[in-house]
Amino acid sequence: SAVCGRPAVSSGIASGREANVGQWPWQVSIRQGLLHTCAATLISEQWVLTAASCFRSKDTRKYNVLAGSLQVSGRLGSKTTLIPVSRIIPYPHIQGNTTSAIALAKLAYPVSFTPVVLPICLPTSAVQLKNSTSCWVTGWGYSGTHQHMKPSYILKELEVPLTDLQTCSDYYQKADLHGIKPIISEAMICSKIPVWQMDQCIGSRGDPLTCRVEDFWVLAGVVSWESNCTRTNEPGIYTNISFYKSWIE
Repeated sequence: SAVCGRPAVSSGIASGREANVGQWPWQVSIRQGLLHTCAATLISEQWVLTAASCFRSKDTRKYNVLAGSLQVSGRLGSKTTLIPVSRIIPYPHIQGNTTSAIALAKLAYPVSFTPVVLPICLPTSAVQLKNSTSCWVTGWGYSGTHQHMKPSYILKELEVPLTDLQTCSDYYQKADLHGIKPIISEAMICSKIPVWQMDQCIGSRGDPLTCRVEDFWVLAGVVSWESNCTRTNEPGIYTNISFYKSWIE
């Protein structure tokens, strides 16, 4: 739609910094009770997209979506909206490798678009991501494997250069990861993290990878494999949204 992917505030994004109000208006927080559990991305008035592993329970009554907020704890501002989830639809064909599973969540009622609540565009077939495309991960920091680390309560932004799948696959084939290795496929996108930003460990489950294409932003990927922030050269892995676009629509 004409409103997607065009934030009301487009200036001042700086890699490794806290975000400003209105820069990433599609970023929402999935909450269980009062607690933030995952990031998700608003793709229309009534649907958000995230990692399937964010919904541990099938009971939709446990989940709400917080839109329009840079903060995920403390006092929430007057421009924020908290909406119950009415339906959860995980991607149906998950082979043994669940690292790339995504899910859609339907909101109980449509959200009103404001300068701080806007949807992102889904990639069209015309959108070709190149390694030079400007792509960013935005998130609230650690979840899952990094619970011993302190989360960021204000949304953070990090620019990540893309890298080709072969380089990514080679790394994980050789890496000594002690446990499950991701199987790199066309259903994924990989990024390399600039070494000077290694203290910025953002990618938690559900965090969006958004890329600027011409004059609008598209949802290129969703964090599906949490990076181990202690390994400096580990590529980031995201579910490739264009691969699932026909299912999403």
